[in-house]
Amino acid sequence: MRTAPPSLTDRIIEHARALGFDAVGIASAAGLGQDDRALTRWLAEGRHGGMAYMAREPHRRSRPQEVLPGAKSVVVLAMNYAPADPERGAARRAPTPKTMGRISRYAWGKDYHAVIENRLSQLEAFIRDAAGAGTGCRSYVDHGPILEKAFARNAGIGFIGKNTLLITEEFGSWVFLSVILTTLELPPGPAQTSQCGSCRLCLDACPTGALIAPYQLDATRCISYLTVENKGGIPDDFKSKLNGWVFGCDICQEVCPYNAHPKPTRVKEFHSDHGAGSRLDLERVMALDSDEAFRAAFRDTPLLRPKRAGLQRNAKALLENRKEFP
Repeated sequence: MRTAPPSLTDRIIEHARALGFDAVGIASAAGLGQDDRALTRWLAEGRHGGMAYMAREPHRRSRPQEVLPGAKSVVVLAMNYAPADPERGAARRAPTPKTMGRISRYAWGKDYHAVIENRLSQLEAFIRDAAGAGTGCRSYVDHGPILEKAFARNAGIGFIGKNTLLITEEFGSWVFLSVILTTLELPPGPAQTSQCGSCRLCLDACPTGALIAPYQLDATRCISYLTVENKGGIPDDFKSKLNGWVFGCDICQEVCPYNAHPKPTRVKEFHSDHGAGSRLDLERVMALDSDEAFRAAFRDTPLLRPKRAGLQRNAKALLENRKEFP
């Protein structure tokens, strides 16, 4: 067993912050029994919908040693993505026009995967160089078989709220999470427990009832799932409940008291002028007549995820249920 000197943890944290990560914590790579059982129940109930990848070897997500043999620690990183809000005052309170669709805040700028992966690979290289030959590392930005939120909680980055999102004290839930699994044994931080108290604003605000109970999400009812990960049609019962969202949804985050005063991100690529911005012209989306035109319109942004068919499906549902939303 290789035990890292205490100073190495400080050097890793310092280097991570220099690379633009806003919060860094260490969690033990020991298995997550309670979270593993919760995931098993969630999958058995079909709450994951069409996200078949969630059901592939699900136990690996709570057992880093099955992903990286010999893993001892998980370096958890959070990056604030809240852009400077361009819609303050009266402009913010104005309704969204019927021909415009709202975009989830995480997708206003460039695709976060490319932005974070570059910095994550630099941090991984730093850890290998600093710790010496033979140090094993493997990094992921939300696409690997790892329960990032659970390890972030155990690392002391934040707590998991009733909306099932990780909430940090400084940045609320407006953060992207990434991890580096390593064979180094680093001292873990203190785990955080929920600080939601009796608040249930997120549950009451969800227009589709996706938050079926505190800390329980039915993805098949979630607007974010329906407009992004969903490969099929949007059920008729939900088309009138999209509340103007053409890509993703922020309702359960917007009502959360921890998100009341977001700090603008330091990462310029997440600003709205580097991507699609906060709203999308639905008629423009419907006018895209080829996959090439679609890719050109949304190159390097998260809006490529549902493909042209998915984004046009969303736009069509909103146009057929024309309403103004605040």
